[in-house]
Amino acid sequence: MNQTKIYDIAGAAGVSLATVSRVLNHPEKVKEATRNKVLKIIKDKGYKPNANARGLASRRSTTVAVVIPELSRASVAEMIQGIDDAAKKFGYTIRLFINRNQETEEDLWGEVIASSVDGILFTNDEMTKEIYHQIEYTPVPVVFVNTLSQKDTIGSVCVDYEDCAYTITKEMIERGNKDIVFVGTEHKYTLNEMKQRGYIRAMNEYKLEPQVIYSSGDISVNEEFFKKMLDEKVPDVALVVRDSIAISLMNVAVKRGIKVPDQLQVIGFQNTRYALLSNPKLTSAEIPIYEMGNRAMSYLTELMKDDEAKKRKADKILLPYGIVWRESTR
Repeated sequence: MNQTKIYDIAGAAGVSLATVSRVLNHPEKVKEATRNKVLKIIKDKGYKPNANARGLASRRSTTVAVVIPELSRASVAEMIQGIDDAAKKFGYTIRLFINRNQETEEDLWGEVIASSVDGILFTNDEMTKEIYHQIEYTPVPVVFVNTLSQKDTIGSVCVDYEDCAYTITKEMIERGNKDIVFVGTEHKYTLNEMKQRGYIRAMNEYKLEPQVIYSSGDISVNEEFFKKMLDEKVPDVALVVRDSIAISLMNVAVKRGIKVPDQLQVIGFQNTRYALLSNPKLTSAEIPIYEMGNRAMSYLTELMKDDEAKKRKADKILLPYGIVWRESTR
């Protein structure tokens, strides 16, 4: 069985995946020397593109790729629902690609490119230079979802997480709290960095010392981490980048006899179903995840149907956020 993939051809030829796609579908648009080089490698490797791998540049598949970091997060499931509802409205189907491992991201992107989709919705947490480079050579429109694009050529639908964290921190300071800790994650996710900037900006504005600590995304690891943290001191407020991590901290505090919110106030982000199921119920930043997915799919549809839209400066759409105050704050 032939195991050669389209990205193997691109790598051997030293060209982009889009160039290989053009050689297969529109060879007249590729320089003769490059075309011959790619065709020779295709022949030598015995690469036989299937129907899905050929159609990217030459025909519409009415399919959109949705690249996600993992399925287990409640927010991801809600976002996919918003995307799917909009996709059905516009006559598209979605195909999920799960990007669990950054080290194999290039291979995953090769699969996405070769899958004959009309557009790509990208929801990855970590936006590296390599990702931007891959997207630059992608022959179909790409829109970031719940991530703010740093390039004018790539559109995005997000909320202003920096402003959200700033607003929450400022409110807690004005309520009389001064010892406020920001709990981030060891992985340097783009969204968490935005939240951290907003927190630090508010603390500096009120001439308070920012306190940033980094936890693991693994709940079992976090439990030991939070025990040590609370043994050292109990802050007035913990602003935590994710609801699940915030509830993990709150559970550890309650088990150790620390009263929430009397001694420790905890605030999360996303306002997932976990915030309502926790005891006490978690105060959380309300992010319109469903609407974000829905709006991103609508925007991608505009790009897929309008060739002129692809040439214009990409939109960075910011949706409004809210803050739901519950029992974990006072």
